[in-house]
Amino acid sequence: MTTDTTKKSPRRRRLLALTAGGLVLGISGMVTLASWTDTEVAEGSFAAGTFALESSTDGETFSDTTPPAEALSLSFDPLAQNLSPTDSASAVYAIRLDQSSSNAATVDGAVTASGSAADNLDYTIEQVSDIDATETIGTLVSGESVAAGTSHADLFTLDELSDVVYLKVTVSADADLGQGETADVTWTLTGTSGAGLS
Repeated sequence: MTTDTTKKSPRRRRLLALTAGGLVLGISGMVTLASWTDTEVAEGSFAAGTFALESSTDGETFSDTTPPAEALSLSFDPLAQNLSPTDSASAVYAIRLDQSSSNAATVDGAVTASGSAADNLDYTIEQVSDIDATETIGTLVSGESVAAGTSHADLFTLDELSDVVYLKVTVSADADLGQGETADVTWTLTGTSGAGLS
């Protein structure tokens, strides 16, 4: 003889199975409700700085030149227009950072020349103390042909807005300079931005 405790009907087994499933679903729902989230957000704003060089022939009035149309016209000795063999002529000019610059600069130099006298002209660049070349601080380029087309890296640095570098350019004619020969010479200084200014 089968009793209720020893034998369950198929219907009762299905009911127990559904009840058990309901308990599992209920537990799953409780886990979902207990999952919390929190978010932290960070952002930044960015902008480029400004950087430029400017030059002056008097050490007081500076401007940003765009070669070749707006190249600074150096004030050489009057002898520059009447050279004889072995003569030389000099000019001094000043370089500084544009006063709105946000970065220091390393300055490279290069020279280009054209004209029949170019092969007979050498140049020297000295750093001097002021626009009057009162004192020579050091020689940056010495006795090089203007026709060589040589570039010079790291001629000098500008580390502060207040820094002013005075350059004395001297052009010398050699013994083979011919009568009536002429030359146009361009000195180009290129600044590369460095560390930000404090």
